[in-house]
Amino acid sequence: MEPTMPARGIRSLEARVLDGLSEAVVVTGYARGRRPRRIVYAVNPAAHRLLPGLVVGEPVGNPDVFAAAVADGAPGFEAELAGRVVVGRGRRLIEEHEPDGPDVLTCWYLRDVTEERRGSASLQRAQANAQFLAEAGRVLHGVLHLDRTLRAAASLAAGTLAPTVLVLFADGSDTVRWARGEAGHDRARTGELTRSDLRVAPRLHEALIGEAGVDPWITVELADLPVWAEPPADRLVVVPVPGAVVRGVLVLVGPSDEEVLPLAQEYAVRVGTALSAAALYREQAHLGHVLQAGLEPPPLPTDGHDRLRIGSAYRPARESLRVGGDFYEVLPRTCDGETPFLLGDVCGKGIEAAVLSGRVRQSLHALRLLEREPTTLLGLLNTALLDAADLDAAVALPRFATMVLGDARPLDGGGVLLRLATGGHPPPLLLRADGTVEETEVAGSLVGALRDAEFGATEVVLAPGETCLLYSDGVTEARGGPGGREFYGEERLTAALAGCAGAPAPVVCERVLQLLSEWLGGRDHDDVALLALQAAPHVQEAA
Repeated sequence: MEPTMPARGIRSLEARVLDGLSEAVVVTGYARGRRPRRIVYAVNPAAHRLLPGLVVGEPVGNPDVFAAAVADGAPGFEAELAGRVVVGRGRRLIEEHEPDGPDVLTCWYLRDVTEERRGSASLQRAQANAQFLAEAGRVLHGVLHLDRTLRAAASLAAGTLAPTVLVLFADGSDTVRWARGEAGHDRARTGELTRSDLRVAPRLHEALIGEAGVDPWITVELADLPVWAEPPADRLVVVPVPGAVVRGVLVLVGPSDEEVLPLAQEYAVRVGTALSAAALYREQAHLGHVLQAGLEPPPLPTDGHDRLRIGSAYRPARESLRVGGDFYEVLPRTCDGETPFLLGDVCGKGIEAAVLSGRVRQSLHALRLLEREPTTLLGLLNTALLDAADLDAAVALPRFATMVLGDARPLDGGGVLLRLATGGHPPPLLLRADGTVEETEVAGSLVGALRDAEFGATEVVLAPGETCLLYSDGVTEARGGPGGREFYGEERLTAALAGCAGAPAPVVCERVLQLLSEWLGGRDHDDVALLALQAAPHVQEAA
């Protein structure tokens, strides 16, 4: 027979083996007897450091979470003990020992996972913060509207940076705008503060006018501002919002922990950038609106035109701009009874062409103070455009235009006399009372192209009810139709005008524009301008 080792020797050997392990190991057993109980059979030093309350030979007690796992026969446990996160995994062993010793043993392998959990939590938090900042950047920078950007900044931060977040910003005006976001509410509340409201919060006032430092601070003075549903009882952490155009702050009401501050500062940078971009966009939009208002065709005069009816229509190539290279204008009737008018087309498209058309109109206004005869007026404008081109030679922009201008004078007994001068422009069309359409016999050189340019001139008499239509080449050169490439052309325009016999001047222009739009079928087109001058169908005596 093989030699055997006494049980006491086996126990000693097990103890020496356990003591030599770097992994924490605890062996528990079910001791039989008059009072069966679960006892600690063995524990090594590594396990003692994690579970210092265990004593060999004693019942499994402290810590309670380990005792509960042993009693329930659980396969494992995880608990925070003395500031450390301990994970235990049990493996049941069936052994035969002395009659009064334990017969069912469980070996528990313990591991300190504190650093792993902290690293994992830190990584998850970093990932969540990065996702939050990325989403914030996407949302905030896609708005470009000050009030909506402000509301979005407060709503996005509420629940992530703090339960309640207040965003305030100043853009140099007399008011400070604010938005308050609250966790669980999709839409932030907004309002305005006056400079006098900020007297209760002097440091906030300094931050909003750029005199305070850039470091966050904790305060209670903001609790008195009229921006809360009820005065906050929690501490207020103020984070300045840097911006090139606007200045602002984030106010966090009761932030969850100190670690949120770096995230709040990163978020404040994005908020400042978005608010500055929105403020710049607002200024540019306002400037564009002012410029467009000055470049748009002016409204037609309504007073003093009982003998002359006027209609117009305009459709720029880039309709979002509302302006283009085509232009028209009808001035108020002079003391001599004449009504000056013009329609033209400058070279180019878009805002550059619109600016040039505005210069042409302003030049004509100035020149008309010196000269009223249409042909001479075109000659003066031609010289002015060439001189301006010489001065701006470095810009190398085209300066020429095509144009029809003239004046209308009511005739005694009815009808209207038109004096016309043209330079490189399609000749006006005449819609007679019987529905026939005639082309005026007038032609001339481009305006602003040659020093020795020659311009055509003619006079036309409109009988009561007859119409003269001025139009830009964007009408006849519009490509459309079944194939999408055919010009609208003079023949279709003539037919469209003939179908407007007896219609008022505004209706004539709208009808032609409607037929042209149908021809285009939504395709791109050049600028389109129409101006109709019509002799009143019936003579009205002056009062």
